[in-house]
Amino acid sequence: MKQWLGLAATALAAAGLFQASTVEAAEPIEVEKVEAQNTYEEEEPNDGREDATQVPLGSYISGEFSDEDVDYYRVEVNGDTTVRFTFHLFEYIEEKTDMKFQGRLLSEQGEVLSPYSMNGNEYGYIESHLLDPGVYYMKVWDEANLADGSTYYLGTGAELLDASAERIWGVDRYWTAANIARMGDADRHSSENVVLATGEDFPDALAGAPLAEHLDAPILLTREDKLPEITEQVMNTFDTEKVTILGGTGAVSADVETYLENDLGMEVDRISGKNRYETAAVIAERLPERDQAVVAYGRNFPDALSIAPIAAGKGMPILLTEQDELPEATEQSLKNYGESIAVGGTGVISSDVLAEMPEAERISGKNRYLTSLAVVEHFNVGGVKASFATGSHFADALAGSVNDVDQPLLLTPKDELNEEIKAYVKDQEMFRFNIFGGTAAVEESVEQELEALYE
Repeated sequence: MKQWLGLAATALAAAGLFQASTVEAAEPIEVEKVEAQNTYEEEEPNDGREDATQVPLGSYISGEFSDEDVDYYRVEVNGDTTVRFTFHLFEYIEEKTDMKFQGRLLSEQGEVLSPYSMNGNEYGYIESHLLDPGVYYMKVWDEANLADGSTYYLGTGAELLDASAERIWGVDRYWTAANIARMGDADRHSSENVVLATGEDFPDALAGAPLAEHLDAPILLTREDKLPEITEQVMNTFDTEKVTILGGTGAVSADVETYLENDLGMEVDRISGKNRYETAAVIAERLPERDQAVVAYGRNFPDALSIAPIAAGKGMPILLTEQDELPEATEQSLKNYGESIAVGGTGVISSDVLAEMPEAERISGKNRYLTSLAVVEHFNVGGVKASFATGSHFADALAGSVNDVDQPLLLTPKDELNEEIKAYVKDQEMFRFNIFGGTAAVEESVEQELEALYE
């Protein structure tokens, strides 16, 4: 249960002025409600840390910006545990403000701290941090520099660290992929492009995440011979105009392609090769130039999918290999890159193959779960959010791979978290989790473990 140390949730929402991905929206709050809270006034001069105005945690303070003014406020976080701290700036009326608020949180030594969430618009500015007990400073200003005597409000609040998990799933893999596309990206209400892969096998789809990110497209799944109704429904909802099919007619039939073109009126582009290795190489050709490529084992899916969100975020192609031999298509494609990363141990990519790769380094763990962790650690993808998918089946992780690019995608056993992954997540103070797939893929016990991390 959330335990508030200060500002109420409705106040954090700042009259519903910020996107739901940042804070929960609320009804507009009247000025009188501010006055009913603990409200203080700015004490000038407060133009630096040495003369910052003290702000009790969980209170409001009002102030004014003079010409080229920058105001500093001091706040102290007490206790003995990490908290989620938020401050927000607003004019606190129901109309938009002409001020363009900006703020930064500083350590006691004056170092600018990076928020895990921030948002600013014509109504105000808000940002959130994970903070240990100590003294901090808020530096705030008006980029518009109106200096017209308007009053602004600064609100602060904190809550104890509390993990939450959101499960994105459907009755089958096609529904799950559709729901990830619709619900996983809070900002996606339409998509001109869609990447379509078979939901029945993984080979042609393994390299698809970087392409989907490049096209700003979700990955949806289809049966070999018939487009599922839910997949068509999402395409219609998104006003999709172009579908990129991954794989040949053995993966997604000509009947599906014809249906997309003739019945749904969509432009269709099929990317395929004679085999999975050629398909991955052709996909790589569609991506912007990069110096580094990823190489993963082509006979199984876990390693390629573990690195897919990071590869997508960095625009790195995912090429495929046999264990003991670098396929011709992969070898030729690698000539376009100065560096490469092999994902997986020698059981899937031999030392001989590694030696043929340009400026190669290996990322691996003792099993598929720890390889997914090794990927996250290697790229040091910090933040407060991580996604989980079963390590036993490919479909949920594939669809989720473009849900949060450059974010950790960790594989999990069906019924419990890997202990090393659990320790890592807690050590990194992650607390927002997505679970891709229903309880048949990732049981409720895993969800419960995640939500109980900080109890």
